[in-house]
Amino acid sequence: MKKATLRTGLLLGIFSLILTGCGQPSQKYATSKSEGAYFTVPVAWHKVSMKELNDVEAKSTVSGAAEKLILVKWQEAYSPNPKIGPLEVFSIRPTTQPLVFVRVRWLFPDEFNAMSYDTLRNIVEPVTEWVNNPTESTPKYNIIDDYEVVQKGGRGVRTIFSFTHKGVSQTIDQTSLMSMDGQKIYLLVARCTTKCYQKHSKVLEKISASFTVRGVK
Repeated sequence: MKKATLRTGLLLGIFSLILTGCGQPSQKYATSKSEGAYFTVPVAWHKVSMKELNDVEAKSTVSGAAEKLILVKWQEAYSPNPKIGPLEVFSIRPTTQPLVFVRVRWLFPDEFNAMSYDTLRNIVEPVTEWVNNPTESTPKYNIIDDYEVVQKGGRGVRTIFSFTHKGVSQTIDQTSLMSMDGQKIYLLVARCTTKCYQKHSKVLEKISASFTVRGVK
C-alpha cells in the first residue's frame, strides 16, 4: 500500500511539472492575413485597435491625412501601458513606456515612383537630411544601426536611431519595407525614451526582429 501511494505521489508530481511547463505562452501574434504580415509582442501588452486609430486619424486636419487613411490596409499598436492610446501613437512625443506601431498602406502613384531606401528611412523623422544636410535646427542624434532588410514580401531598411526632442532623448527602431511590386509600404516602429529603450531593449529588439512580411499570395 505504501509503495502504491508513493508511486501515485510521484506520478502526480510529474504531471504537475508537465502542466507547469505547458503554461500560458509569453508571446502573442499581431497579424494581418490579408496583408501577409505579422510580428510578436508580449502576451500581456495592451492593444490599440485599428478602429481606434482610424477614428482618431479621420479627425486629422493635416493636409493629405484623409487621403492616406483611405489607403491604410492594416494598423494597430501595442504597449504594456493601457493608458497609451491613438493620440500617443500618432504623436512624436517620447513615451516613458514602450510603444510599438504597425502600419500597412497602399502608396500613391507619385510615392512608389519616387520611393527609395532614403525615403523609407525618413518616414518618421528626416534621418537622411540630418546626416547629409545638417543645420542649426538639426536635433542632436545618433544612428545606432542601419541595414538592408529583404524578405519574401518586401525589401527595405531597418534603422535604429536616437534623437533629442524638447530636451528628452528618444530611441526609435524603425523597419520600413516596400512590397516587391512597389505598391505598398510595411512599417513597424518600436519607440520610447532612450532610457526606457535601453531598459527594455531585449524585448523591443525581439519584437522588431519578429516583423515578417510575406506579402499577399
